[in-house]
Amino acid sequence: MSTENLVVWQKWVDPFGFDDDEEELSSFINKDQADETEYNQTSALPDQEIIQNMKASTIKVMATPMGIIPINDNTASGKIFNFWIGHTNFNITKKIAGVIEAINGVETLDIFTRYRFRIAIGKAFNDSEVMRDINNTIYKELNNNV
Repeated sequence: MSTENLVVWQKWVDPFGFDDDEEELSSFINKDQADETEYNQTSALPDQEIIQNMKASTIKVMATPMGIIPINDNTASGKIFNFWIGHTNFNITKKIAGVIEAINGVETLDIFTRYRFRIAIGKAFNDSEVMRDINNTIYKELNNNV
């Protein structure tokens, strides 16, 4: 049974949910308001003002080997890098990893499993062109080893 080698691409999603903060706060506020409608009727601030106050008082941080760093637009990896996940139906060997790293536009390469990897594409490069170059080069490499 012979299957064609395949790389499927998926946009990486920030596990810290950096973009989901406002939505989470809105649902939290709506739940509180449903539970305590009479109490909040006399002293409630508009939703947007509550969200802004909660955002101002909540600071997300992460522990790193260099100490505790606040997570903001300047430190959130999803804001700094243009990450993509590659899913394969073949093993990502050291040779394949070297092929991927050698492609122009690939800033970083992280191998997660034998079938999954993550790349960061440089901001000066076109995403689809870099991914197409990776696919073509990998397919050629795999066909040469058959």
